[in-house]
Amino acid sequence: MASRFGSHIKIWFLVVPVLAIAVMPAIPQRSLFELPEAESRSLVGSVGQERADNAVRQANAAFRRAFVDNGLLHRTLNASGNVGGLNDGGFSSFAHTWTENFWLLVYRMMFRAMVMKMWIVGTLLFALGMFVDGTARRKIKASAAGFVSPLSFHLAGHGLLIVTGTLFGVLVVPIPVLAGYWVAVAALLGALLWKAAESFQSFR
Repeated sequence: MASRFGSHIKIWFLVVPVLAIAVMPAIPQRSLFELPEAESRSLVGSVGQERADNAVRQANAAFRRAFVDNGLLHRTLNASGNVGGLNDGGFSSFAHTWTENFWLLVYRMMFRAMVMKMWIVGTLLFALGMFVDGTARRKIKASAAGFVSPLSFHLAGHGLLIVTGTLFGVLVVPIPVLAGYWVAVAALLGALLWKAAESFQSFR
């Protein structure tokens, strides 16, 4: 079981994001790396124009501090060359496209991280409440000599890792991440935490 948990952690928290960031920018379609209009509309409809604008400002400020003010963005774009600037079989065009798409992807990741931050407090409070309720339910079952299923705990634990891992993967996906996704994640995390707490088996 421990090895499977380790595999989940490596896949969702390391392999998927790293591969996506390294490979996706090679796709020569700029629209796949820009912030989808549907995603912006969904955010405005969910949290309002003011909070949506604030998320944009925070993402812009964080991106500027991390990559623009220190010249990193400018240097990498210059180092990648100009599109069609050299007779090198298209390598300079590929490098420039990859670099531009990479920075667009990084900005979108930062924006989605700012949006995610809006839901963190509510999600944590809901998850905590579900965990406490699940723990109380387990104690009630234990006092009544009820059956606790190790399989349920195992599945809930894997589910928690998968759902939590998708929070990292969703930062890079080239499709709109609508506001309803964050609500669904909060509900799933709460339900899985409840099940894990409710079915936890103590060997004392």
